Amino acid sequence: MQVLKTERLSLRWFEPADAPYVLEQINEAGWKRNISDPGVSDLAAAHDWMAAKLYNWYWPQGLGLWAMERLSDGVVVGMCGLLQREHLQAPDIGYALLPRYEGAGYAREAARACRAYAHEVLGEPLLFGTTATFNEDSGAVLKDIGMHLLSTGPLGESPEPSHLYGAGEAGRLSDEGQVRDLLARFFAVFDNRVGRLAPLAALPFFLLPEAVISRANAPGEPAGVERMSVRDFVEPRARMLAEGGRLQEFSEWVTEQQVQISGRVAQVWLRYRKSGILDGEPFEGAGEKTVQLVKPGRRWKIAAMAWQDQA
Repeated sequence: MQVLKTERLSLRWFEPADAPYVLEQINEAGWKRNISDPGVSDLAAAHDWMAAKLYNWYWPQGLGLWAMERLSDGVVVGMCGLLQREHLQAPDIGYALLPRYEGAGYAREAARACRAYAHEVLGEPLLFGTTATFNEDSGAVLKDIGMHLLSTGPLGESPEPSHLYGAGEAGRLSDEGQVRDLLARFFAVFDNRVGRLAPLAALPFFLLPEAVISRANAPGEPAGVERMSVRDFVEPRARMLAEGGRLQEFSEWVTEQQVQISGRVAQVWLRYRKSGILDGEPFEGAGEKTVQLVKPGRRWKIAAMAWQDQA
């Protein structure tokens, strides 16, 4: 699953074939000094570490550390991404680079792109970054992308002091404003017009992991409903909207919307339109959608969604 692109890098979800890189990265002296020594010494253990520390972020949260793949040759030079720590109110940027690729500006390029992704795609106005107090190089990266040192001290369960950097401020939208903003961002991730990367990897961030997704057959079709998990919903659409996929120059937008909120529960009914090029042929469409949302914490999440396209 590709997350974003920069001038020189593609950031994507890690996969099992990346285990040799991961094994090398987490055994680097800098990783052990600045993060931890995971005690991983072979590929089998690296696969286990990836399952516990990388994959487990992707579908449940839509966040995580992503492979920094160089566009010129497909080499994975490092990792960078967004993590939601329990002790922080907003995501923080994490990154690591193999020593032989340092000095080329890859960490800054990826971290700057992740900050933009958090703000522009996910709608997170506030972002953090943490470093060991002696890790001046990582601090320089965070400062270079516009972050400022907020405090120094223990964070979370670690007794060791860390530097906490931040940029932006907490959002001030009303609950209705937050719901409308979330749905606008939900529809925006399907846009791949003019060569734009459609960031469908963001969808799990907007949805509860156990969200119920249903598509009712359009009027005139045989009666029936297709029920999907989050993964069932996201994966085929990511393939269709990828570069070279079946669906290009696509966008979908809301034309009418009604929002009802009661406490931490919301119901939205909306109409939408869409257009694009499917299998080389232009098309247009429209439909209706109902969305149920809940607010388990500080963010609204989609708990259920059902729609039907017009015949």
